[in-house]
Amino acid sequence: MSKLNIAGGGFAGVWAAMAAAATRHRQNATNIEITLVSKEPHLCIRPRLYEGARPDMLVPLEPLLETIGVTFQQAQISQVTPAAVHTDDGGKLHHDRLILAMGSQVAIPAIPGAAQYGFVVDTYEQTARLDAHLSKLDPTTFNTFACVVVGASFSGLEVATSLRDRLGPAAAIYLIDRQSLAGQSLGDSLTQDISSALESSNIEFLGGETVARVTADHVILSSGKAIGAKTAIFATGLRPSPLVRNIGLHAIDGRVQLDQNLQVIGQRGVFAAGDVGVAAADGAHKTLMSCQHAMPMGVVAGQNAVLNLLGQEMQPYAQPDYATCLSLGASNAIFTRGWNRVIAMSGTEGAAMKAQINETWIYPPDPELGRDAIFEAILPTQI
Repeated sequence: MSKLNIAGGGFAGVWAAMAAAATRHRQNATNIEITLVSKEPHLCIRPRLYEGARPDMLVPLEPLLETIGVTFQQAQISQVTPAAVHTDDGGKLHHDRLILAMGSQVAIPAIPGAAQYGFVVDTYEQTARLDAHLSKLDPTTFNTFACVVVGASFSGLEVATSLRDRLGPAAAIYLIDRQSLAGQSLGDSLTQDISSALESSNIEFLGGETVARVTADHVILSSGKAIGAKTAIFATGLRPSPLVRNIGLHAIDGRVQLDQNLQVIGQRGVFAAGDVGVAAADGAHKTLMSCQHAMPMGVVAGQNAVLNLLGQEMQPYAQPDYATCLSLGASNAIFTRGWNRVIAMSGTEGAAMKAQINETWIYPPDPELGRDAIFEAILPTQI
């Protein structure tokens, strides 16, 4: 019996499991055992967490994996090597092929007080902690103690504008970034719309600023400005799981480098998908830390791991189509197409697209559809 282990139960890992199971079925490869290892019993729909932690954002893994014939091992992964997945309880799962899909975490900067007093919108539990904190705020102090969001790129913008919807018009909300324009890292095509959305939402943007220190009731900027705030939320970028640091070659940001088949360069039989790995999306662009790339990367990695086990030709990964949809409040979003982010929809039309993406497209198929329907939905092209 050949064994394929998938380390991680996020978007990349779950989509890899479905594609691997579909490929195994279509190849009639009954001698391949597929196991997914994850510390959580569910897939968290992480892109939605800026809305707050809600039960429908947790999709149970076991019913889906059982339907497609994939073994689920719930355990905290402590180490991953080319030969085995090690777990905190002393377990060691050996494999013939491995897919790395451990994802990423928000990188909280090494600022005094940030870890102690700050919040992040990253995991379900961390978001629920922020929700509980926000629910205890006294609305009569909203002008005295602001909510501060640090980082004005994609996640920070979505968190800040959602706070306005959640807290109402009285709350003082600041958005801080070292760049001079909010959303500047997303490209020139979006900055005007983003600035207008922040202005209409009465969110004060402080550009060209960094945070020097966080206390229980203040955020102190490097310029010396002190903001009275009991809420400091960090949206300061992602770092890949440190579990991949001893495997393969790494890019500057710590992701393992992948070949066209999503195999880790310099490590035969080890594949990766999602935020831990970087591959060529097309001739000019690399994959980003986003479920938009994690899901199709997972499909190709799962497919190729099984094909590689069977000694068959693997399928190259490519994803030339690129789009983004940035929420700027409950009734406003910007949907763009292409790597230069040309705006295709905005306002309520963009918000409707965002809802479609968040509430339907990024959810895995319902197990009640049955195995064959799931396989067709994930991997419609016969191999």
